[in-house]
Amino acid sequence: MTGNPSGGRVLVVVPSEVDLSEGTDSTSTDATGGPDGIDAATDRSGDFLRGGRASASSGGDDASTGADGDGAGVERTGGDGAPRNRTDDETDRRPGDEPKREDVVRELKRRLSAEVVVRCPQTTIEYVEELGPTIDCVVVLWENRPLIDRLISECALPTIVFEPPVIGRIDEIVDGDDPVAELLEVVRIEIRHDRVQNDLQESNARLTALSHYAEDITACETVEAVVERTVEATTDALAFDYCVVLLAEGDLLVPRASTLPEPPASPCSRSEGIAGRTLARGESEIVPDMQTDPDAIPEHDELHAVLSVPIDDRGVIQVVSAERDAFDDRDREFVEILAGYTREALQRIEREVTLREERDRLHAFFGELPTPAIYVERRDGTVIVEEANRTYADQISEIESGQPLSEIALDRSELDYYERAFESGSVTNGSVERERADGEVQRVALSVVPVSPPTTHECAYGLYIDEVTTRALESFQ
Repeated sequence: MTGNPSGGRVLVVVPSEVDLSEGTDSTSTDATGGPDGIDAATDRSGDFLRGGRASASSGGDDASTGADGDGAGVERTGGDGAPRNRTDDETDRRPGDEPKREDVVRELKRRLSAEVVVRCPQTTIEYVEELGPTIDCVVVLWENRPLIDRLISECALPTIVFEPPVIGRIDEIVDGDDPVAELLEVVRIEIRHDRVQNDLQESNARLTALSHYAEDITACETVEAVVERTVEATTDALAFDYCVVLLAEGDLLVPRASTLPEPPASPCSRSEGIAGRTLARGESEIVPDMQTDPDAIPEHDELHAVLSVPIDDRGVIQVVSAERDAFDDRDREFVEILAGYTREALQRIEREVTLREERDRLHAFFGELPTPAIYVERRDGTVIVEEANRTYADQISEIESGQPLSEIALDRSELDYYERAFESGSVTNGSVERERADGEVQRVALSVVPVSPPTTHECAYGLYIDEVTTRALESFQ
């Protein structure tokens, strides 16, 4: 599902003495002094951000030094020295003024599309430990080294330090003439970066879950199992709420598996509805709101967005949402991957059904054949006799199903004919000796006919014709 591309959550940490009770929310007002030696006072023990320059006073109302370090106000100009127009991110502060921390928080809340949560140092670490995965970055509004060290080392979150005129991620210092505007831009970059990382993690998680379902779907033995597992993958691995799989049956598209609410989805013509349109075009489509789509046949007033993906010419997968504009191109790509697994499974089952029907017809002919014949399968390199027809049993001998051919053949040449037929995929002819039911050893003609396997094993028929029958057949040539 698409999320808000401009959303996110930013944690802002302020000294405990800062009063944000008016016009702000989510603000901690705990007493001064924090856990593990972290307090609200500014840490002045090292260079940290400024590379040896003197730090400004930590009080929110005190003036800070300007970019030139003398505390004087600096005229805001462009690169050519001319006065520069104020941007949307700038306030009514005079050049060189240090913004109050209360004003910084208000600007962040007003100008960022993300949720801004304010905490004092005493509750910051606990908050991050509980909700760290939902936070894009942390903004600390003064140079508190113990707190910042913990945020970086223990919480692994992007941490921005704001103490005008310096704004930066410890090693990426920005020294600008409008600190608040610079801070806004740095935070926005962090939000975008975190959004990309979250999207990648979500995509990887979905692909991993889909790969699990791919094995299940491709191993299904029936159409019903395939469509059921497809719907499970859509709601489980891809986390969509509603899904229906429609398969083409004659002139209709018939729902075969569904998680749609009541009433159940109804069959429709192959040329009707969004599903029919998708099948006819052979292309996926995203419908923002099916309630306003001219081709839709809505059966649920509460459902709106539709992602419709064809399964070759066999049917359509439709993912549905109660929201409008709920799907994007990433959702489409994932469902198309899933549709590929479903298509391969259905194709395999169709092939197996066709082969099974052909085998059944061939077996019916095999059973009535007036010539001795056996049906064999090659399993792990061993040729196994699965069945002998009645003529073979009458003229030669009974054979127990599952008996290796090597226990029946009188010489190695007979096995070689079968092996050559399996390897070449074509009919192999020769002659072999066979012991008849009366104990007489007789040379007979052998034809080994390999066939497309209805199972995972290689299959073939062996026809044994004695010399009398062979001469009789040759006389008609």
